Amino acid sequence: MIRRFYVLPLMPGVPEARVQEMIDVLSAADRFIPGLSDSSAGWDHDAGTVVWENTFVDEASYSGPYMVHPYHIGAIDNYVMPDSPECITENTYATRYTTADAAQQVRGGIRRVLLLNAGSDADASAVQALAAQPQGMAGSAFGADDVGWVSAKGRAWTHVWEQAFTDTAQLEGYLAGSDGRACSSVEGLAGLGINVGSLQIFTCPFGLSSEEQQASPPTPPDTTPVQYSITARIDPADADTYVDLLERHYDRFMEAGGCPLVHRGRTVDQGYLEIEVHSTWRIDSLAAYSDLRATTIADPNWKDFVARAMPLVRGGTRRFHRAADPSTLP
Repeated sequence: MIRRFYVLPLMPGVPEARVQEMIDVLSAADRFIPGLSDSSAGWDHDAGTVVWENTFVDEASYSGPYMVHPYHIGAIDNYVMPDSPECITENTYATRYTTADAAQQVRGGIRRVLLLNAGSDADASAVQALAAQPQGMAGSAFGADDVGWVSAKGRAWTHVWEQAFTDTAQLEGYLAGSDGRACSSVEGLAGLGINVGSLQIFTCPFGLSSEEQQASPPTPPDTTPVQYSITARIDPADADTYVDLLERHYDRFMEAGGCPLVHRGRTVDQGYLEIEVHSTWRIDSLAAYSDLRATTIADPNWKDFVARAMPLVRGGTRRFHRAADPSTLP
């Protein structure tokens, strides 16, 4: 099984209500996506980061059904894809580890996640020994990021140590003790003779739902075309520039991926405080979009659009729609 932690740094100034929306969407993923369980997201306010934890039954579920599931492509990606008007995160990444037993005996409380780059196998083994005999914690697990499938972003950390505390009082008691102090910094670990090149710690609330609530419905095969629509709200002074960047960069990226533009429209001038630009492209299937998404980070047109056009976007929506009859699509 795979325990995964998806780290989502927030853009500056995101309203708390929008952050909570994303937390709710992430936490509900185990109700929708087969093979994914124990889904919970929490906000580390001090780090300005949301951490999403979950378990996959195996690597095939992680690299396969999860990546192409409608809930991932639709609801989750709204908040994390840089070309989405609803995106509120930046520089996201995931770290994970394989384990024979991913059972979570502690179902709620405070999660403390230590991400580290161990200097050597011996240093990793020393941290593992600490994790195996936790003092003052309700739960502890440690592992190396040795999962075979990774995104184009690669591996940010070599190991992850996840700790569970029943409440803030237990966490504070641990941090006040010698073990907590020693395991909270590179220097503290060095004092124990353990070399870690870098260390990042996130602390946030977590709450895991019951198994009955996690019963994911089967996902039907996705073979039908979909319409992919982005509606962006733009200052009237920036609307022409935004449309020009759409035409010169995003449309070309989509066309190169086999996704032609179906329709583009904009609200009438002087009719609204903001201009809305609505664009719709045709995609063969959600699975085809997943393949397209994997090319974004290396595509110069997509990168130029994100860098130059997205700073102009004040908000909007990103949606996938089924056509009542696929034959009616252009």
